[in-house]
Amino acid sequence: MSISLKELAFRAGLSQSTVSQILNRRPNDFSSESTRRRVFALAKKLGYRQSFGHKVLRGDKTHTVAILLGMHRLSLEEHIQELLLLLLDKFESCGYASYLVTLSSVADDNLARVRDLLSRGVDYFILIGSPYGESEVEAEVLRCEKRIVGYNTNLGHNLTHNIAEASRRVLSFFLEQGCSNFKILLSSANSERMQGLFQLFPDRSPEELIEKHFVQLGDFGDIDDIDFFAQVGYEKTKQIMLADRKTQALFYLSDYFALGGVKYLHENGYKIGRDILLAGYNNIHAVRNHILPISSVRHNTEEMARIIVEGASKTNSQTTPVQAKVVLRKL
Repeated sequence: MSISLKELAFRAGLSQSTVSQILNRRPNDFSSESTRRRVFALAKKLGYRQSFGHKVLRGDKTHTVAILLGMHRLSLEEHIQELLLLLLDKFESCGYASYLVTLSSVADDNLARVRDLLSRGVDYFILIGSPYGESEVEAEVLRCEKRIVGYNTNLGHNLTHNIAEASRRVLSFFLEQGCSNFKILLSSANSERMQGLFQLFPDRSPEELIEKHFVQLGDFGDIDDIDFFAQVGYEKTKQIMLADRKTQALFYLSDYFALGGVKYLHENGYKIGRDILLAGYNNIHAVRNHILPISSVRHNTEEMARIIVEGASKTNSQTTPVQAKVVLRKL
């Protein structure tokens, strides 16, 4: 059961007005940083919950954020889990309350959910992944003069990793190891990762490079079965190796597909790291700790969280690239 502001102030040994100023982050709050932290910690411990109704009616800021996942599958990704924990922790330390919402595959339902959050006084929206009805969601938030930032979305203010550069570095590693006969396994040849390939061979046409190096995995839509991704990686690796046993390196859409490729190659006597090089994306726990060398790309979630939290107090309208870390592994 939530306690009252009066009880919280009594427990903190402060006046109600002082505690109210701290919780509402008023500019006329002259309390020390240690006092502010003590009040927020005590409020959390005692289960104090602010009422935002009067603030919404006055148009005041509620210091409330909504973190929206574009689809359920994202919640299974390790780097997204890490980012969410960082965001929740950082926002809490700054005195923000947070909603965490997974959007659906119905655009109208997503818009209704965002309108409900707006009616609750949410000041700042963080959209992770492009949901159905993305443009309508952004338009509604901006219409209400609230801030919204995206990660891997098409929003006006969007954070993204420099995927093309990370891909170029992985492919350069293949070439440095003498592996020029490589394949890139993606859902679409329009992926930004293919730009890394084009940058690496500026004297060759995109059509020629796609024909030689691209392998289509397919469109997975809302599929969120990790084992399914591994099985697709297994089957596609089998298809590639049966067509050309001299293939020297494979760069997969994600680590899940790469792990499926590892299984096929191991079953068929290939020495990974010697006969063939492998690379995935996301640098998940299973890849980081695998007995075999699988290169990958790690998301800079700490830097992303910092930029997103800072965005709660300032307006921005641009794409912000964040440098990903390429983790190269070999025998």
